[in-house]
This record gives sequence, C-alpha cells and structure tokens, in this order.
Amino acid sequence: MKQTSRRTSQTAGLGRVFPWGILLPGFLASQAFGQTELSLEETVQRALNRSTQVGSAEADLQAQTERKRQAWTNVGPRVSADYTEARYEEALVNKADGSVMRPDVIKTGSLTLAQPVTGLYAAVEYGRLVGLQQDLSAESLRKAKRDAGFGAAENFLQAYQAQEQVVIAEASVAAAKSAFQDAQALFRVGRLSQADQLKFQLALSQAESRLAQAKAARQVTQLVLKQSIQMGPEESLVLKKDLPRIQELGPETPKPELNKNRAELRQAELGSEIARFNKKLVYARYIPSVNLFAKLDRNFGDLTPLSSERETKSYGVKLTWDLWSNGSTFFEIREAASNQLKAEVNEQVAQDAVQLDLTQAYENALAAQESLRLARSAVAQAEEVYRIDQLRFKNGQISATDLIRSESDRSTASGNLVNAETQLLVWHLKLQKAAGADLPQLTEHKP
Repeated sequence: MKQTSRRTSQTAGLGRVFPWGILLPGFLASQAFGQTELSLEETVQRALNRSTQVGSAEADLQAQTERKRQAWTNVGPRVSADYTEARYEEALVNKADGSVMRPDVIKTGSLTLAQPVTGLYAAVEYGRLVGLQQDLSAESLRKAKRDAGFGAAENFLQAYQAQEQVVIAEASVAAAKSAFQDAQALFRVGRLSQADQLKFQLALSQAESRLAQAKAARQVTQLVLKQSIQMGPEESLVLKKDLPRIQELGPETPKPELNKNRAELRQAELGSEIARFNKKLVYARYIPSVNLFAKLDRNFGDLTPLSSERETKSYGVKLTWDLWSNGSTFFEIREAASNQLKAEVNEQVAQDAVQLDLTQAYENALAAQESLRLARSAVAQAEEVYRIDQLRFKNGQISATDLIRSESDRSTASGNLVNAETQLLVWHLKLQKAAGADLPQLTEHKP
C-alpha cells in the first residue's frame, strides 16, 4: 500500500500513520498559558474516562451482576422462621375439673426448611436468563465505550477542521488586506482606477466576513467536542496538529468483512436468546410445584391438655398446582411467542443494517481518498494560477476582478484540502467502527 504524501501548506500537521492498529495509552492534556492542548489520542482517552453514557452502562452491568447472583440463590433450599402470639379475652377452662384447655395467650413459633424439586427447572432457566441479560448489559457497555471513543474522535476532527479553516481565513484576510494596500498605493499614483480600488476593498470585507463565520464554526465545533469529553465550556482548547496519516485503500487491500462480534449484532443475538428463555419460563408455569420440607414447631406458652408437647417435628412433600387461571398462562405464552418472533426479525434487521453500514463506510472512504487527491492537485493549480495572475495584473494584462477571483480560488482550494483530509480520516474511523473495532485504532508512525 502506498502512503499519502505529506502536505506542505500552512494547514499541514500530518505526522503519524493511521493503519489498523491498537489504541495508544491516553495521556493527560498539557496545560500551557491557560490553554488545554489535546491530541486525537488524548481526546479519545478523555472521552472513555469521562463519558456519562459509559458510567451509566457500567452501573447497569453491576446491577445485572448482582441480579444474576440473586437469581441463582433460588436453586438452593430456603429456611424460614415465624413467631405467632395470639391473645384471647379469657382462657378456656374445663368446667368439670377446672383445667385450662386454652390459655388466654398462645405463643408459638416454627422453623421450616424447604427445597424445591420441580421448581428447580424454572429456577435454573431463570438463572440462565438473567445471565443472558448480564451479557446484554456487557455488550451495552462495550457499545457505549465504542460510541464514546469514536464519537469523540469524529468531534475532534470536525473541530480541527474548523480550527484550520480559521487559519486559512486569517491568511486570506491578510492577503486581501495587503492587496488592498497595494491598490491604494497604485490608485494614488494614478495607475489604478477608483472602481478597481473599491473592488479590492470589497474583497477585503468579504474575506473578513468569511473569517467571522469560520470563527463561529470553530466555536460551535469546540463546544460539541468539550461536551463529548466533559470539559467546561469556559476552558480554552487548542487542538494539536499531529493528526495521523493513513494508508490508502488500494486494489490489493481486502474489503473488510462483516464482524459477527460487533456490538449491535451481539445485542440482537442475545435479544433472541432472551426471548426464547422467556417463552420457556412461561411454559414452566404448567408444571406443578413440588417442594420437600422439614418443619420444627415450638410452643413458647403454657402447656395444656390439648397442647402438651413443647416441640413437634414434621417433614414431607407439598404439592401445588394451579388448575385454572382464566387463561392467563395461555395468553402469556402467545405473547412470549410473538416477542420471540419479533426478536428474530430484529436480529435479521440488525445484520442487514450492519452490512449496509460497512459497505457505505468502505465506499465513502474510497471516495474520500479520491477527493483528497483532487484537492491536492487543485491547491497546486490554484497557487500557480495566483502567482501568474499577480504578474499579469502588475503588467496590466488582467483586471482587478480577475486577480481577486484568483486569490479567492486559492483560498477555497486550501479550505477544500483541509476538508478532504479530515473527511478522509472521519471515513476511515467510520470504516473501523463498521468493521467491528471497539475503539479507534491509532498507532504512531515511525518512518
């Protein structure tokens, strides 16, 4: 693969390669003269460390982990204890012999050990279901980190593009101001008409207007970037110009294939599995509940002829079966079956969307490469045309309008070059994301 050449204009700053590599460790932004300087790598790392979406996804994963632990406790035996103290208006006394048949206060307690038998199937299936939900939360966290990293990288490139457009606009204003001053000098010595002098003045005003618009765009894109990395809007931000270079996609470069491990595909797959488990759990309601139990009862009150034992022990089997529920279980099964069908359809939709995303990113990356090639050629042509037109204007061969148009074309070409370079990086990032990368893959170029 051939590498793109280094740009030499004032908007240059490409000094790193951008192949399919690994994420460099993030470093804290340096503070200099009250300004925060950020590189692309540092921006991605800040976003991962400060993203509220990532924090929310981490909390959800922790909650699902605890829920999974709780779910599996249903498999083991349960021990319960209860205590009852009942008071009556008066004691029940045997009139024949005066013995107390029932005291006015009865105090009893029990300790019960129960182990589900048929309920183990539902308990195990529920534990597996919650495990799938935990896996789904893990995929959501992976997706949140991916979106935070790639989103911050794209926001950085948009802000960098706006920053460089300000540099170009400032250079255009300086050139227009210099041309206007030359025009004033020529007008004073009678070598330039007043109409041509006013054209140069108008060109200066238009250049200043474009500069104001460029500064406004820089302000907006920087605010978006600051939000993505949780940075205060009042902080001053300067973006480092060490953007990575990329390796061109050539005929020998294989087209990225669909990654089955992409977060959206894994989420859709887990959604289908969860729907199937939900259906199983609804069917399990038709199974009768059989529990083994052992029970200890104790009388804490006074013993009577009817209750002469302080403690009694019992054990056995308890069977519970809902014979009629007005069809609620039947309707739940139909609902679960519909949800399963919906989840399977969503899984196929996700596969189609991911495949389209991958194809779109690849084709746009190729188009961005061609746009960059044409933009570089246009800059060279515009520079040469402007140089020639300056000489022709001094010799009186062209009008002021022609020279102003030539300078405007040169400025436009420089701006288009910045746009083409940043958009190429943006589409390569989108191609990485579409191909299943969890984070922007950046490596340092060592020539």
